[in-house]
Amino acid sequence: MLNENELERYANQLIMPEIEEEGQSILLKSKVLIIGAGGLGNPTAIFCSAAGIGCIDICDDDNIELSNLNRQIAFSVNNLGLSKSIKLKDYCLNLNPDLKINSIVNRFDNKFPISTYDIILDCSDNIETKYTANLLAHKNRKTLISASAIQLEGQLATFKSGKFKDLPCYECIFPKDQYQNTNMNCREVGIIGPVTNLISSLQVTETIRELFIQNSFKKENLFTTNTLAGNLLLYDCIKQDITKIKIKKNLSCNVCK
Repeated sequence: MLNENELERYANQLIMPEIEEEGQSILLKSKVLIIGAGGLGNPTAIFCSAAGIGCIDICDDDNIELSNLNRQIAFSVNNLGLSKSIKLKDYCLNLNPDLKINSIVNRFDNKFPISTYDIILDCSDNIETKYTANLLAHKNRKTLISASAIQLEGQLATFKSGKFKDLPCYECIFPKDQYQNTNMNCREVGIIGPVTNLISSLQVTETIRELFIQNSFKKENLFTTNTLAGNLLLYDCIKQDITKIKIKKNLSCNVCK
């Protein structure tokens, strides 16, 4: 049961038939890991906090720079030189102090313990980090929701290859031998804030959906039956177009074959 403060805070979510009080209780009991506290990680952490996801860990070892401020909306000029992970945690706790939000000021690597998380949210702009997140998520049978944004484009996908053998993993779609030398990031080619915010909004929507699916909540509802798993969502800012395409498992994939 939600307390009076929670009933008021989440009132606009509780009145939705897709969520109601039971769905909100699921969110409050859930634990997610956000990899990256930059342009994608900022709004993703903020939207997760606003929605009431009860435990949020934010992993990033980077510090805030002036060039971050066009898209990393939790930071200000007063935060320059400080830890992204810590300041993003502070911002989110100021928004919703009843949650458990932790900063992890370390680089995400293949030794990172992910077994306790319900969902892994990849908000990194480093392709090697994405490969590592994919490998760990597959091995630990975790749902990975991976987002990326660069220049005027963004993409989003949900990977559940560790849970379902017929579904692809990240490396099925982006083979390591083809993409390891094309690690372009925002610093090199640019990005505008509205693109990262849009992709992050979609990422958190998928997080709520997948948490409900994991808890077998409203299994027949259209919201929970329309998982993004097995699809890739592409956003083109120039054309203002969002396209969803089917993606298939690579039977020769080094991770999930």
